[in-house]
Amino acid sequence: MILVTGGTGNLGTELVPLLISSGIPVRVLTRDPQRARQRLGAAPELASGDARDSRALAEALKGVDAVVSAMTGFGPGAIGPKAVDYEGNRKLISAAEQAGVNRFVLLSMHGASAGHPMELLRMKHHAEEALRASRLDWVILRPNVLMELWAGIVGGPIASKGKATVFGRGDNPINFNSAKDVARFIELALFDPGLSRTTLTVGGPENMTFNELVGQIERAAGRKAAVTHLPVPAMRLSSFVMRLFKPDLAGMIQAGVAFDTLDMTFDSSDLRRRFPQIGLTPMAEILSGQLTAGAESK
Repeated sequence: MILVTGGTGNLGTELVPLLISSGIPVRVLTRDPQRARQRLGAAPELASGDARDSRALAEALKGVDAVVSAMTGFGPGAIGPKAVDYEGNRKLISAAEQAGVNRFVLLSMHGASAGHPMELLRMKHHAEEALRASRLDWVILRPNVLMELWAGIVGGPIASKGKATVFGRGDNPINFNSAKDVARFIELALFDPGLSRTTLTVGGPENMTFNELVGQIERAAGRKAAVTHLPVPAMRLSSFVMRLFKPDLAGMIQAGVAFDTLDMTFDSSDLRRRFPQIGLTPMAEILSGQLTAGAESK
């Protein structure tokens, strides 16, 4: 039995069906079982509870051989990276030790470090440290930002309104992962003995700027967009002002600053050499699928 946290997000909704299709029993820890059932269907077992609740964790971990932690407190309306990405993972790691779990796969992020300007990546780093200090057999995966998420954030307004918002100049190259590819690396991390106690950075096949992403979406959607660029100084000021009363939004603005100011590239050549069985999905394929699905749903 595999316990998955964060099973209803972009990554979880790729991972859970993948594991089930391979004949692997899956239990999903969720605070909202009704939403989980809507997104994941009837196949996975559901455990209702919060990763910060020791009693709920002990119940959810009964009979579990391995854990995949894909949860995050980052995003609109989320309770915050410190509460989920660090504290939630710390409690989950401790509970997994007590339950005798065989392997723990932690979804961190490329670039996670103690001094990163984004709180999310600082908290991911602290969770990594807690896992490394545990008695568990662990694997840490560090993917880049997800194609599906950002194709939707940028592409939705282009398809519906012909408008796009770009962080800063939009000329900083960024590496995007497909959630489908990351799910396959998680499956590998669960069962490959050669990955025991290793940290694996996972990237996509191409680096592209936000301006290039807008261009790809325009071509896929068959329409031009009116593009608004958010200046980095204004984003920094907004993040500082909102930190006290809208911390979720402040964190998202921090991400926007990072997208335009940090090195977010990745060379996938070594990854392709080591894992040729996992093809890396290009952004154009994700855009085609999302826009086709959007057109069919209308």
